[in-house]
Amino acid sequence: MNEVVRSAAITSEQLAVLRGSEWFGALEPAFQEAVLASLRVKQLGAGETVFHRGDASDGIYCVLSGAVCFGAIAPSGRGSIVALAEAPQWFGEVALFDGGARTHDAWADVASTLLHLPLRHLTKILTDDPPRWQQMGRLLVRKLRIALSLLEDMALEPPRVRLARCLIHLLEGYGARKAAPSCSVRVSQERLGMMLSLSRQTVNELLRHMEQKAIIQCQRGWVRVLDVGRLRKVGQPPA
Repeated sequence: MNEVVRSAAITSEQLAVLRGSEWFGALEPAFQEAVLASLRVKQLGAGETVFHRGDASDGIYCVLSGAVCFGAIAPSGRGSIVALAEAPQWFGEVALFDGGARTHDAWADVASTLLHLPLRHLTKILTDDPPRWQQMGRLLVRKLRIALSLLEDMALEPPRVRLARCLIHLLEGYGARKAAPSCSVRVSQERLGMMLSLSRQTVNELLRHMEQKAIIQCQRGWVRVLDVGRLRKVGQPPA
């Protein structure tokens, strides 16, 4: 991993990305300032590891640019990707709450810039004002709600609904963005298949069908959303 740059090096553009985080933007000013004073900037190359499954917690992270994949390797050698985080999503808070190990591998999907709030600084920030734990809880509970929803979708919804909802989640940063969502999702068909436990062929057929209806446009490694409203309708369960 490249040399860590202290928070004084955060640019105005990076700070704007951070302030676009719904969670960070909702923190009271003193909490925000305490976080800003302790952040470190980390530059990662494509494929570079953030942490491994089983590692001890070293704090929490926020994606400023690029993307971070979360996954695991089965004993058989088969890999899976369970989630993809882009700016300005935070991650790593699960191990903070239970003191346990990291639950998944995390690595940069492409060259990425992350903010890192080290555990020792975060612990002090929370100890200095214990009610701040409730704000940390908001970060965790939001992801729990999404995870439960995804499990329900996996059991009950057809593949086209699950795919549309996945694209919406990625487009909106799983609800992490305050600003209007972008119009493109940087994700391959293979990655979508891994995240949804669908074959690449099935994902390809479903994307092609939505493309024919001018809902999306597929590009190499990207999905451009042409009509967010109609994509939401595809994501609604059949009557």
